Amino acid sequence: MSGTRKLLPVLFFLLFICSSVQAQKKISGTVIDAQTQETLPSANILIKNTYRGTITNSSGNFSLIIPDSLLPATLVIRYIGYQTQQLTITRNSSARQNISLKPSVTEMQEIVVTDEDPGVRIMREVIKRKQQWRKQLKSYRAEAYTRQSLSNDTAIISISESVSEVFWDKEKGHREVQKSKRQTANIEASANFAGVSYLPNFYDDNIEIAEFNLVGITHPDALDYYNFKLVGQTSLDDQTVYEIEVTPARKLQPLFKGMVYVLADEYALIEIDLTPNKVVTFPPPIKSFNTAYKQQFSNYGQDFWLPVDVRIEGDIKIKMVGLDFPMIKFKQLSRITNYQVNTSLPDSLYKKEDRFSVDSTTVQFDSLIAQQVNTVPLSSEEELAYATLDSTATLEKAFKPSGFLAKFLDDEEGEGNESNSEFLSFLDEIPGSIIPNGKYNRVDQAFVGLRYNIDATDWLSIRGQGGYSTGYREWNYGGGLTIEWLQRNWSSATLGGDYRAGTETRYHSHIYNPYYTIIPNLLGHQGYFDYYRSEGVRIFSGWDFPYNLSMEMGFNHQNQTSLPTTTAYDILGNSNNFLLNPSIPEGTLKSIDITAGYNINEAYNFGVTGQKKVQFAIEHSSDALGSDYEFTRYTGFVSWSFPTFYQRRFLANTLDFNIKGGTYSGDLPPQKWGIIDGTIGSTAPYGVLKTIRNRPYQGQQYLSINAEHNFRTIPFELIGLQALADRNISFIIFGGMAKTWLQNDNFLSQSGYQPRQTNGTHWEIGASLNGILDLIRLDLATRIDQPAVLLNISIARLY
Repeated sequence: MSGTRKLLPVLFFLLFICSSVQAQKKISGTVIDAQTQETLPSANILIKNTYRGTITNSSGNFSLIIPDSLLPATLVIRYIGYQTQQLTITRNSSARQNISLKPSVTEMQEIVVTDEDPGVRIMREVIKRKQQWRKQLKSYRAEAYTRQSLSNDTAIISISESVSEVFWDKEKGHREVQKSKRQTANIEASANFAGVSYLPNFYDDNIEIAEFNLVGITHPDALDYYNFKLVGQTSLDDQTVYEIEVTPARKLQPLFKGMVYVLADEYALIEIDLTPNKVVTFPPPIKSFNTAYKQQFSNYGQDFWLPVDVRIEGDIKIKMVGLDFPMIKFKQLSRITNYQVNTSLPDSLYKKEDRFSVDSTTVQFDSLIAQQVNTVPLSSEEELAYATLDSTATLEKAFKPSGFLAKFLDDEEGEGNESNSEFLSFLDEIPGSIIPNGKYNRVDQAFVGLRYNIDATDWLSIRGQGGYSTGYREWNYGGGLTIEWLQRNWSSATLGGDYRAGTETRYHSHIYNPYYTIIPNLLGHQGYFDYYRSEGVRIFSGWDFPYNLSMEMGFNHQNQTSLPTTTAYDILGNSNNFLLNPSIPEGTLKSIDITAGYNINEAYNFGVTGQKKVQFAIEHSSDALGSDYEFTRYTGFVSWSFPTFYQRRFLANTLDFNIKGGTYSGDLPPQKWGIIDGTIGSTAPYGVLKTIRNRPYQGQQYLSINAEHNFRTIPFELIGLQALADRNISFIIFGGMAKTWLQNDNFLSQSGYQPRQTNGTHWEIGASLNGILDLIRLDLATRIDQPAVLLNISIARLY
């Protein structure tokens, strides 16, 4: 009985297939030129008076399933420059139908000669009529078949196919539901996302391609962006077809070039053959990106011109220092059919933001591809790929790079790691992560230690650390935990505490940390930070809200003491190139603090990419809390990035700025002063003042503004230095101002310490060459308020 139950679903499924096959007629064949016998790729085959049809593949072959309800059916076979042929199919017609099309004799229409190229007049009318019928197009749904393939220089590497249902709403956009899929054996079914919804419709006003937003050739303002030139005429269905050459009218905007074909009587696009211009490039490590688009349109005898297909071919070259990947070639074909126009669409499609989804009830079977829907036949090379590719033919093997760094990407070799893995194998038995911790400065001298972190549960994390300072010969140690006591879709909350005894920097930098200064310290720099020792606890509670908003409140109880300078050693042999580490007013700090803002947990990235962060903090310490210090400190930091010019490009011009400031009331101790960062040696990451070196400005009150505008490669393109643009060298201008305020207090008068101050307002400007060797940025900066010119280097701004 149980065996019968297991067979029932299979029998029902087989009956479903058989009944479906019986209720339709499948024909296949080849479309050829009647005179030359050459095959005609992408010939358009429609079932007359319906929205159904297909296209031929690259070898001119086609297959078409005709529902029984449409028989007898009239097939309409079209190809630009050939006479359209009609063919009647009945239930008794042969399953093999080879079709010969005769070249048409084009009667050239008379063109009125004016100062304006006829191609401009024709496209103006195309745009006008598109706007008229597009107003009436509210929605559609259709069936789609998509095939994607990847190749290297020698063969096809993978194929993914899908059958899907596509939906479009004028206000809500595209949705696609994958109904069935098939792929070569080296591709996991879960990695098959072949679909059509994210592909361009060249009748749209704007065309998005790989994060570029291109003005479409039928955009209302297309005549301002493109040159249209009538270069010939051909015919289709005894109607004249205009052949119009498209070239960009603006050399700095991402646009298309190529050919479009316009049906004269309808002033409608029936085919495009376009490629993006050279502006459509990408930053390293992508060295080249080439792609070409072909698309056909039909109104199916109705009112709206809808996509019949999309055909894409291209290649990508990835290369960087030490790694050179083989050329990655890609190809995609999508055919859309069986449109239902201005029909109601399921509301459930738009409840989620995901454009693409999978119908889990049908996608487990590939029978829809094999039996139920129209597909475009495979080429002989694609059939061979299906027959020969197995699970061992991975993409990693097919696109294995060369170069001296390639061995580090080879997961199979593992050479040179055996001794290390054996030596540290015991660490694999310890849950969590253990991280070495080391630094060098004029107080700790050499510090060696370890950090340990473990997520004990999904709501509890534990951390610990320990190490030894060889300079003042004390152990540094501590630990803590965080409990996530609230987890919701829209927010979360944590509660935690830490105990720590160890060396602290006297002022906080949002750019540098003590590890960044290890090498400069070893090279004999005077030392960027000052230090003191702190021992105590911090208890905190944090909240994360929607839109990346966060807040944290904490209580601090710390004993703070001064530390002496213990070494002046550097590897260059200097013994007196150092600063004494200043003392601090020692005592017990008890304070409460609140920090809130946007993206406050986002780490500084040295200006590699633009960042958006807003943070404000208040800390209060008083005798009422049992503290030896009496102050309230207010600090704020804003970092933002705005696109400015050429926003249709993959990387628009950007304006980035940082604003940092702080003030106080009461008696602010020096370990709570604020700073304005400068360069360390000749390194000057984004956000620092580029004309002061090795020590920051300090103040009880402070304000700084840094701004820079990245023009990308635009200036070099404008003046004809294309070689620099091709190497992705960009041009940046920057500026900064800063001012600190420091009141005389007991600490300064008693210690004699003289912190670095602005003594007025610091002003600077400069320019950068960015992207040298894909990694480096070179800055030339000058002071405005006093003479100073410095040349600095830093990490390139990539995005």
